Amino acid sequence: MEVRNVGTPITAAQRHGYRETPDSSFYAAYQAAFAAQNPTSASSESDTASQSLTDILGSTHAELSALRGVSCESQALYAEVLNKAYSSGGMDNARQFLGSLSAKELDAVRQNHCLADRIDTASISEEGAENLLLPEGYAVDLNADGIEEVGAARTMSFPPSNAPEAFKEAWFQATADMDQGMMMTYSLMMHDSVYGIQIDGQSQGLLHAPDKMESYRSIISNYLASIEENKGFLAEGQYERDKAFFSHLQALLTA
Repeated sequence: MEVRNVGTPITAAQRHGYRETPDSSFYAAYQAAFAAQNPTSASSESDTASQSLTDILGSTHAELSALRGVSCESQALYAEVLNKAYSSGGMDNARQFLGSLSAKELDAVRQNHCLADRIDTASISEEGAENLLLPEGYAVDLNADGIEEVGAARTMSFPPSNAPEAFKEAWFQATADMDQGMMMTYSLMMHDSVYGIQIDGQSQGLLHAPDKMESYRSIISNYLASIEENKGFLAEGQYERDKAFFSHLQALLTA
């Protein structure tokens, strides 16, 4: 289960800020990967167990679990929960499925998505429930507001999963050697330019269509114009840094 296995290979830092929408083959592929491994034996903290879980849950989930200190035992139980959800029609009503889990299973879901509080299945949205039942690297945005609810948490990722492939290719090339902090800054700038800034958790409506290449060309042109207009007010080094980045991204989109 790999995020983005076509096109430009992306770095771990890029994967951690990007989410794909599961396609029609995702659930069958997951079940096949689960069946090919032995997640029950993955409760031990061994290299073999870790590789088995990576093969099932994907590199992004494995990497983030390592960074967060999620045990192999918890990941193995989470993998079993996902397999049960996918094989029993649990994604048709994810909130109901989560409500059927044992306290231990539900806590494994919480740990694997790094949530601080216990999961209250009565208060989360269906989007929040479905995303709890997807490994890291995958998400759905059911109301298309640019925010992915994960349980009660609200997260964002970039590029949008429905962005044109040509834009994704340009974005991943432009940010390939960038440190994670700067990449997150530019991701947030671009995300807000597409979806707008939410006020009290409510979307004010799309500013640009996320699935149109012209949207990104327009956003980048606007940023370059703004950089020039506000050159004298920018922090030291920001003008050169931002101009270099957006100029590079613009050139990639017109190549």
